Amino acid sequence: MISAVISRLVEGGGFNPFEFATGATFWTWVIFLLSLPLMWKVVFGPITHGLAARDQQVVDAAASAEKARSEAEEAAAAARAELDKARADGRQRIQDAINSAEKQAQEAQREAKAEIERERHKASDEIEAAKQRALLEIRKEVVELTISSASRVLQKDLDDDDHRRMVQGLLGEIEDRRN
Repeated sequence: MISAVISRLVEGGGFNPFEFATGATFWTWVIFLLSLPLMWKVVFGPITHGLAARDQQVVDAAASAEKARSEAEEAAAAARAELDKARADGRQRIQDAINSAEKQAQEAQREAKAEIERERHKASDEIEAAKQRALLEIRKEVVELTISSASRVLQKDLDDDDHRRMVQGLLGEIEDRRN
């Protein structure tokens, strides 16, 4: 179109704005240039502002996402630290329980040994007491047998006190010889 207008001007023809071939182009440009500020204000301005707002929302969303990612990483690190702390605390409690159980086992062992030792001493004392009783019984039997034998040998009847003194004297002599 522009080439048609330029060729007419060069050929010497005039420019007629009302002529359809060249006039339509001219008026189209005139209307376009006159309506451009209005279109800019009414159409392109809101579109430009909308695009700018959308760009700002994208930037804000990206910053918000970065901040959320950073906070999530911090929270994850804190959670890992708490988990590590809890694991260490759990291991310490288990170790404390094991140590306590070992101490209780050792204490029970000591108490059992002490009880066994007390029982052994008690049994030893009882055996000794039974031995002493048996020895007394044997001595009494020996005294009676000796008295009985002596009275038969002597064919003489001694009273019990005499017999006992005689046997006691014999036993005393035997014990002196032993020592």
